[in-house]
Amino acid sequence: MVHFLGAIQMEQKSKYFLLISMFTEKRAFVVLQLVLLLFSVKLYSQSTLFNSNVPFTIELVADYNEIFNDRNPENAKYHNAILVFQDSISNYRSINVKLKTRGIFRRSRENCKVPPLTVKFELDTIKGKSVFEGYNKLKLVNVCQIRDKYEQLLIKEYYVYRIYNIITDYSFRVRLVRVLYIDREGNYSNFSRYGFLIEDFKSLALRNNTCVVKTKGITQFGLDRNLELKMAFFQYMIGNTDWSVSKLHNIKLLYSEKKTNTIAVPYDFDFCGFVNPPYTKPPDIIPITNVRERYYRGACREDFEFTNTAKFFLQKKDEIYSLFRSDTLLTARNKSNIMEYLDAFFEIMSSESSLKREIIRKCREN
Repeated sequence: MVHFLGAIQMEQKSKYFLLISMFTEKRAFVVLQLVLLLFSVKLYSQSTLFNSNVPFTIELVADYNEIFNDRNPENAKYHNAILVFQDSISNYRSINVKLKTRGIFRRSRENCKVPPLTVKFELDTIKGKSVFEGYNKLKLVNVCQIRDKYEQLLIKEYYVYRIYNIITDYSFRVRLVRVLYIDREGNYSNFSRYGFLIEDFKSLALRNNTCVVKTKGITQFGLDRNLELKMAFFQYMIGNTDWSVSKLHNIKLLYSEKKTNTIAVPYDFDFCGFVNPPYTKPPDIIPITNVRERYYRGACREDFEFTNTAKFFLQKKDEIYSLFRSDTLLTARNKSNIMEYLDAFFEIMSSESSLKREIIRKCREN
């Protein structure tokens, strides 16, 4: 504790401990936690990793035969690796990291050749001028197969996160990276593909002055009404039915005293119609036959709330479309398909009758 607070100036420290001494032992502990939280927020704000959308290149040197054969979610372990990147003054730096397979569907060898990974940092090695400073672990989303088609799917999933960043700050930030995978044992041919890093959940919570909720069983009716509607409309926009608030399936929960309610944060969008990978299909409980078909799964609210949310999305339309007008990574065909898919959504948002037919009449009453 003393070592951690040693980074705070002595004058500030004396003020904090004077404040703590005015409380009972229990209250003092709460105040100290708040001090540490505020200091953590300060540390987080210094990171530039997710404050830029410019892709950058990293190299991951590891024994991929060892890593890619360690996919059992019950006992998968971390494996030593080296991460090479350029720092803020363009010098190449190498740091020791650990890699572990993660995920559910994409972790399976039968589904994906390259599984998603967790990158664990050694905190002492990332101090100073490093975009990774302040992070303990980060998720790295990789291509499922080492083919151009699957790289396009990954880029589309990356853009889904970017779209939700436009909708709300209660969303995971992402950073596109060009990854050079180097097998140090020579069992795999080296390859280079795009991937993206995902902001860790604790950092997202700190950024929004919220705390993490891990309780299952909370329904959509227990969420902040305004943010629940935006989340559900967003899921409808991207054609995603693979989520559940009560089961915490592809959903994380936050609590905000300011909102006095719970906030749902969606993630993992590779099964949605917007991405439309060849391996996906709708859940059996959803009455659609193709993931490109949209189906609303949000809670029932007052009609005016639905109308106001539709207006909100229409106001964000140009900003969302600008992501793809400036894109240089998607093929012309994929970009055209995305625009057509979004056009159909915004046509529904701009039509009162379509909004009632497709969303209001299909909302969940329990």
